[in-house]
Amino acid sequence: MDNNDNYTALALLLELLTTSQKYVDAYIERFPGQTENALSFSVDPGCSCKEKIIEHFKNNAEAVDDLTQTFLQNNPLEINLKEFLQRISVNNVAGRMFKIDKTEEAYSNFIDNMKNNRWAFRYMSAAVDGDKYVFFFA
Repeated sequence: MDNNDNYTALALLLELLTTSQKYVDAYIERFPGQTENALSFSVDPGCSCKEKIIEHFKNNAEAVDDLTQTFLQNNPLEINLKEFLQRISVNNVAGRMFKIDKTEEAYSNFIDNMKNNRWAFRYMSAAVDGDKYVFFFA
């Protein structure tokens, strides 16, 4: 699996643990050592157990992915995959430049747009061009 596949598989695992009791049961059956973490995370996604689930996934990615794929084949109505994938997808803006007005409101709207559209980039630089801010993404 490449990094993007790992990201998607992990996001799917975490989503199913919080939205599908059937998946929680299947996960616990397959990985009984994760019972406490899975049950805790299913009711409190902000718990410290999340890191333990992520670590378990990293160490057992193929087995967890196999469980998830089999589960989805047998229970296709447990999640709307199209909606899920659309929700977690990112928008790569590397190599693009944006100009905005040099106002707090324009900057706030720009940041909101970055968050809402899940912009992905490695580096961002900013410059001033008269009454505009110019952002460069790499």
